[in-house]
Amino acid sequence: MVSGEVLTRDVNPPMDRETGAQLCTIDFDSADLAIPIYGKAIGATVEGLLQEWSDEAALQQVGVEPTRSLLIYGPPGSGKTVTAHYIAMRLRLPLVTARIDGLISSFLGTTARNIANLFDFANRYACILLLDEFDALAKLRDDAQEIGEIKRVVNSLLQNLDRRRDRGITIAITNHDRLLDPAVWRRFEAQVHVGEPDAVAREQMIARFLLPIQAEPSTIRIFSYCLAGRSGADIERLCATVKRHVALNREDQDGPGLFRALGAVLARAPAHAGPSARILAADPEAFVSLIANDSDLGLKQTEIGEATGYGQSRISDLKRSRKHVALMEQQHG
Repeated sequence: MVSGEVLTRDVNPPMDRETGAQLCTIDFDSADLAIPIYGKAIGATVEGLLQEWSDEAALQQVGVEPTRSLLIYGPPGSGKTVTAHYIAMRLRLPLVTARIDGLISSFLGTTARNIANLFDFANRYACILLLDEFDALAKLRDDAQEIGEIKRVVNSLLQNLDRRRDRGITIAITNHDRLLDPAVWRRFEAQVHVGEPDAVAREQMIARFLLPIQAEPSTIRIFSYCLAGRSGADIERLCATVKRHVALNREDQDGPGLFRALGAVLARAPAHAGPSARILAADPEAFVSLIANDSDLGLKQTEIGEATGYGQSRISDLKRSRKHVALMEQQHG
């Protein structure tokens, strides 16, 4: 799977000769990393790659090698870096992460030399090489706004990726896949887009991030409903803010308490919320009207009551009132 010397804690990372800046960081401790939460398709892809890397002998029996280069791309906060750390944990390998601030130099030719030194280091040891913020190195070579140095940097990067192909695993991460040079894409055998979590993944994230508060399924579904389209990092931050609100305002740690906390948190920044979240932030009763009328959400009135604290007769009245419609029209107006 990977070759090279054992990388130990007493090994110093390579440095830029002019500035003394480290070209990478080395992580050994990922054993306590929580298993990332993905949508079904992404999870299957990651597990498939891990199976390749863990059972190289089976592949060699049929004349193929495991995938050794992986490009992970997607919006910020979607779990790309966590995925790289998770892979390193599962494979029990150190993670050598390139430091872009150390690699890129204002001195002519130094950036290309730093890239070569980084790859020489990674090729010497048994490790996973992580190229985070990859677009900073692998920009389009025909970008008219860039100088010739960028072309030299990309060429150096391509050459070093080719040299590493049979020596170890390389993972690159970018938020800006459209900036990548086409030749860079061809260097990566596997390409995984990590996007916004689907409904199932959102619910799993919310249940985890609200701990130690044990939220009921109906509450988790309402949180998920409000957070559709948000990244995993956004969901984690919002759940942490909700827990702070619950603790500092002495809210009950039940459905109604969490519902009030969610509404209060969303009201602080309604411009960054989705349509349903903005309705909750503006008028909790209109939100109850919305979810009571949403057949796709599929919450029973008893579940809505459990999660919001509203009585059954009031929920029925709000459902008939369709109070949410006016707010939705305002949003679209």
